[in-house]
Amino acid sequence: MALVLLRLRLAIARRSRGRGSGARLYFAASWVIGGVGGLLAGLGSAVLLSGDGTGDLLLLVSFFSIFLPWVIGPIVEPTLADGVVDPRRLEQFPLTGAQQVGGLLLGALVSPTAAFTFLFAAGGVVAAGAAPPARLASLAVAALFTVMCVSVSRSAQALLAGAMRSRRGTDIAAFAASVLVLGVYLLAQQAHSATEALGTQTVTGPIGSVLGWTPPGAAARAILSARDGDWLDALARVLLVAAVTGLALLAWAWVLGERVNGTSGTPHDLRRRRGLVALPLAPAILRGLRPGPTTAAASQQLRYFFLRSPRAIQTLVIPPVMGVVVAHASFAAYGLPAQSAAFAAMSVVAGSFNLFGYDGPGFTYLVLGGAPLHRVLRGKALAPLVYLLPLVVAFSIVEGSFRGLDGVAQLTAILAGTCVVVLGLGVGSASSVLNPSDQSRVGQRRGSFFKVFGWFMGFFAVAGLGGGAWWALTGWAGPVLTGIIMLAGSVVAGRLALGWSGRRLDSDPYEVMRKLDPRTA
Repeated sequence: MALVLLRLRLAIARRSRGRGSGARLYFAASWVIGGVGGLLAGLGSAVLLSGDGTGDLLLLVSFFSIFLPWVIGPIVEPTLADGVVDPRRLEQFPLTGAQQVGGLLLGALVSPTAAFTFLFAAGGVVAAGAAPPARLASLAVAALFTVMCVSVSRSAQALLAGAMRSRRGTDIAAFAASVLVLGVYLLAQQAHSATEALGTQTVTGPIGSVLGWTPPGAAARAILSARDGDWLDALARVLLVAAVTGLALLAWAWVLGERVNGTSGTPHDLRRRRGLVALPLAPAILRGLRPGPTTAAASQQLRYFFLRSPRAIQTLVIPPVMGVVVAHASFAAYGLPAQSAAFAAMSVVAGSFNLFGYDGPGFTYLVLGGAPLHRVLRGKALAPLVYLLPLVVAFSIVEGSFRGLDGVAQLTAILAGTCVVVLGLGVGSASSVLNPSDQSRVGQRRGSFFKVFGWFMGFFAVAGLGGGAWWALTGWAGPVLTGIIMLAGSVVAGRLALGWSGRRLDSDPYEVMRKLDPRTA
């Protein structure tokens, strides 16, 4: 059964990539990056193993660093898995949880990320001076470590699936994602000093002793012990890794088995659903607007962001958190307006550059229903203003207060951030029409990374040109007047971009429909 599901996974993946050159390039590039990167990482781990013990602690830290993204991935990005063999679809077939786990695990191991992990962990096979038994042990531990990473990641995703369907679980996941991203970014900022501090520690010190009994650290210590001939310690570490792997697989199988048996719900959930009341079509903040397609589209977009999609709520939390850190750490020397502009630039891209992404195949119903698509686009483009403008205002006031700046400086910063937001909405509307991708389902965004990255870089370049114009105007117009002039120019540019995008969408909606749902091609 595992081989049948593996063949099914490969067939679906091959079909979902399509025949376009961009999709094939993305597929080939992902495997090349995973393979070449894994070989380079494996050589690095081989160098650490070949030393006189000075790199042992760094090897433990490296294994932990590779394992960490596998664990936090399901929290930061619930749709991170490829999804080509969706467990929800397998519920329709008479398969036990164990049978599903076997096929899904085997399919998950055939991926660039798993290949990178295995090649990194297998560096001990080519370590200088290692005995043949130690090389074989390194190969076995590398395979077990890779299986552990995949199984822990997928079991965490399965365990979180039920929680992510509830409002409270969504909020908790969004908060946890922001904290995790902030923590990882701060650790990256302190990477140099942390590396220097590790230079004074050894693998038998406090840090090494603690890391050595964590699941990834145990895998690294097993390889080190095999190199040193301490086979009893190596066996103990391997048993720890195997136990964690087995527990993850059992948890994964249990969750899938519960879903197949239809017992994932609880009486409490049923009682709570009976007591639910219908939500109004338009949220309170939009009820003063005139009813119509624009207001309806804006309401729908806000529902996607705050009430429906776990991934959407995280895109509203993580980029602003990163924007605060980047603006505070990298743009403080350029003044508060530059900080506000940087914060706005990082916050606007996530929710404005793929406005139809959460509609997915549902965009087809908009087309078939005869909705005025330019007004739908306008509503979806203006919806992010509801949360972006308050964020810009709050950031400018708080950051300005911390720096002891007056109200004029804070007002100037608010104008600068608003300029970037308005410009981002215009550029984002064009990106949404020319480069849409389905984010409503797992595994439907293959081949879009480079295009999305290109749109982001283009927007940042345009924002940089706007920053240069701001600097040139400030010399003779003053900061506040410059902000007003630049805001007026941004509004004009954003309106032109939004109008052009709406006309383009009205003239050829089927191209957008095809990209969001290839089945309509």
